[in-house]
Amino acid sequence: MDKLLPLGLAFIMFAIGLGLKPADFSRVFRQPRAMVAGLVNQLVLLPLLGAAVIAGYSGRPDFALGIMILAASPGGITSNLLTTLAGGNAALSVSMTALTSLASVVSVPLILDLSQRHLLGSSHPVAMPVGMIMGSILVVTALPIVVGMGLQKWKTRWADWLRPKARQMATIVFAMIVASAFVGQMDNIVGNFLDIGPRLMVLNVATMALGFYSARALKLDGPDAIAISLECGLQNAALAIFVAVSVLGNPVLVVPAITYALVMNITAGAFIFWARRPRLSAVQD
Repeated sequence: MDKLLPLGLAFIMFAIGLGLKPADFSRVFRQPRAMVAGLVNQLVLLPLLGAAVIAGYSGRPDFALGIMILAASPGGITSNLLTTLAGGNAALSVSMTALTSLASVVSVPLILDLSQRHLLGSSHPVAMPVGMIMGSILVVTALPIVVGMGLQKWKTRWADWLRPKARQMATIVFAMIVASAFVGQMDNIVGNFLDIGPRLMVLNVATMALGFYSARALKLDGPDAIAISLECGLQNAALAIFVAVSVLGNPVLVVPAITYALVMNITAGAFIFWARRPRLSAVQD
């Protein structure tokens, strides 16, 4: 798994890049309120909620740090598909995924370093190699996205043919990464679910609710609010697993990410059902 994990994650990010064009990023300027609201929720409020969730937590420090790795991770590849199913703004979701994934090169090591220093202190045995985290994320997230975007720009016809196939394969790869990690840590997940499961449920529901209602408070329409909510609630668990296993070398750190991956898909299904209600559809229109 150690060798296949970075390759699998790189392919997932490559698939995201295939669907992006440089013009997509101009949405930051065309729709500044929606994009800024989404990025603030994802990059600032979500880590703060993660810190609040582990405040006063007296369990294993590994799990506390694992929760912060998850909270620092960008949106996942499934968020774009589920946003479409929920009737949300898919273009906003894709742009948020791309921007937060690129930003993760800096944001993830920064958030984890702050977590180590101010939340966990010297009691936690894991060294935090900020430079190594930054370099690793650059190689497996930012560069594959740029390569995918390059193919979209210079080999558009080929990229358009490849994109749906790559996204389907990326979804399978994501499921395999999570399933493999789940099998490897099954005893820890089952044995500690009552310890961290409720905290992860609170984190997920609070994140999605904050994303949705903060967007509505800013007078954004229903589709934008749906996109922001799902983008913030569906984290890139594959990246969290990669940081835990391949960078920090501590497989126990993946337990919160895998548990969250199970929780977030359940809540996302309930959210999609709620979002498709006629009353909310009328608000979207």
